[in-house]
Amino acid sequence: MTPRPAGSPTAARLLDAPAGHWLTQVSQDALRDDERSRGPGGCAVRALTGDQRAAGEARRFTWSMLTYWELTPLLDDAALVVTELLSNALRHGLARPPARDASPHPLRLGLLRRGALVVCGVRDPSNRVPVLGTPDRLAESGRGLHLVNCLSRAWGWTAPTAAGKAVWAALTCSPPAVAGGAAGREAVH
Repeated sequence: MTPRPAGSPTAARLLDAPAGHWLTQVSQDALRDDERSRGPGGCAVRALTGDQRAAGEARRFTWSMLTYWELTPLLDDAALVVTELLSNALRHGLARPPARDASPHPLRLGLLRRGALVVCGVRDPSNRVPVLGTPDRLAESGRGLHLVNCLSRAWGWTAPTAAGKAVWAALTCSPPAVAGGAAGREAVH
């Protein structure tokens, strides 16, 4: 699967919009006209601090929302994907020193549900796009986006602006008859 930016002139406006409006842009590629994206929907957004506490808060929020939406088969994969997206945002999206008047909650986690499909998005203030690199075999880091790539149906990012970007991943809840690993995952070309 090849990650793709979700770019359009609308992306910049949505990224700056309040609450979860930016999440509609990140979901555009992921939802398409897909049977799994039909059915109940929902949207939840959580502001997060720019420190290591954010990962725990993000996992708890993700578990809570997916449990509420009755998508418990996605709990482990979604928690791992959200953790990796957030780790990248903390490491690369907040790399520059914060401004004196910077928000105490510079990151946003958004979850968008459409049927059996959930889009997880993390918004940060950086305009640097993610890069799926080749990690050294012995390196202790550098595999996060590879995990996201393996666990998600599709992933990408919004067009960067002065306000930043959002990196997203779409996860599909396999029907009970197909449950069992990678059978429910497919590459989007």
